[in-house]
Amino acid sequence: MGLLRTVFTKALARRILAGPRKRFVFLYHDISDPGSPQYSPLYSTQVQRFKAQVEMIAKHFHLVSLEEVVKEHPQENRRLASITFDDGFASVKDEAMPYLGLKGIPFSVFVNSMAVKHNRLFYGPDVPDINRSYDRKVFLDEADIKGLAAKGIDIGSHSSTHKVLAECDQATLKEEILENKLYIESLTNKAVKHFALPFGKKEHYDERVLEECRLAGHEFIYSTNPTFFESSSASYQRRLIPRIGLTNETPAEVIFMINRPLLKTIDI
Repeated sequence: MGLLRTVFTKALARRILAGPRKRFVFLYHDISDPGSPQYSPLYSTQVQRFKAQVEMIAKHFHLVSLEEVVKEHPQENRRLASITFDDGFASVKDEAMPYLGLKGIPFSVFVNSMAVKHNRLFYGPDVPDINRSYDRKVFLDEADIKGLAAKGIDIGSHSSTHKVLAECDQATLKEEILENKLYIESLTNKAVKHFALPFGKKEHYDERVLEECRLAGHEFIYSTNPTFFESSSASYQRRLIPRIGLTNETPAEVIFMINRPLLKTIDI
């Protein structure tokens, strides 16, 4: 059985199996190397590994904006994918954007007002080593957000402080969801239509949270369920879009992650 599993895994890492109706959204956080003040193996992707991953993805997918990839009937009949970043690390502007801009690849950023205003985020008591304060700029600030929006980059909401929304009472939900949306809109002068759920697994949100997101005016909500979607998907009908999170996987490992949900249902 072990040999069979090894052969099967290697086969899944060789070529992309997805057809043109399968759409993927990829999720990154920080793009930096060890030694950077914010670097963590939990969420950081090293710079050269990020470029290798994107090069592989661009070879097999037509990379489009978030608006295009979630259209019910996209104009493209090719494999579509989109690149997103959560938390609003400054490395998105400093490291990722120059490379993506050179390649003509659009991307989106989901930000938290706490990070923008105070240069920090709280990820919960389970990861005390990454709940750090910084003596230098680590997150995008208001000027950065305005500049990215002016360049046509989609700025979405990721809640005010990155709390587990399923654990919030109704008043706190409004603070996390509606107030963050209004804050971002005040910076960009554009409607915020996309909301990325903090942490993003099923235990981190519920129907109450999704309804609050919709009531606030978000059209699409993003989880971290590592799979694809298509127009006929049940999740797409709810406008709940899955994303495959990446850190330092090799290109072959990324191909495996893309192929795996095509053969086995993933719903986490």
